[in-house]
Amino acid sequence: MSTVHLCDSVSVLWQGAKASDMSQPSSEASKDPRIRRTQALLQRALSTLLGKKQFRDISITDICNQADIARVTFYQRYESKEALLVASVTDFFASLHQGFDPMALESYLKTGDLSGIQPSHQMYLADQRQLRLVKVALQYAGADVRQLALASFLETYSPHETDLNEREILILGTFYIGGMLTLLEQFLSDRLTAVSQAEVQAVTLALLYASKQGVMQSGLFRESSD
Repeated sequence: MSTVHLCDSVSVLWQGAKASDMSQPSSEASKDPRIRRTQALLQRALSTLLGKKQFRDISITDICNQADIARVTFYQRYESKEALLVASVTDFFASLHQGFDPMALESYLKTGDLSGIQPSHQMYLADQRQLRLVKVALQYAGADVRQLALASFLETYSPHETDLNEREILILGTFYIGGMLTLLEQFLSDRLTAVSQAEVQAVTLALLYASKQGVMQSGLFRESSD
């Protein structure tokens, strides 16, 4: 079996994702403080408006008025309000698994102690404004959110830790991300009232660990890849 080249895998995924075009400024533009300020103002305006009305009822004019920014400036940064929405949650989903700590997770699975997991995990669920944006993004830009989360999943794979090839990891990642995002969506929609924030964090990491270890130990892809 061929070993996955992580950087190539992430690059291919993002090149084909609409979210990369909509939410990520060019490297030169991202260095311009005026552009960063404009983007921050627009994202803050959208967040504020979502506290007052539904996303479907918010117009680009509303966003520009709230941010005190001209419409032409908006369109220089984003092609639509959906693009702005995705940009507003990009950091949350792009860093979703950056804090993955296998040792802390193994300790939790043995002892039930969450203290080692919470500081290391980037799914921060205490910021209500951010969670409102995430909830709306899952509803109105689910496909782009999925690409962000899948790219984050791929970052958890070291080129030295797996014999799975790129196709196999994408299959595994697609399965895992589907379940993880459904869990998050249900939690944010208050359909899991008996589940705490810490448990959502722990379960997403436990599923990540179990899916990776299970596939590696089962040899699921062995016959199809030889």
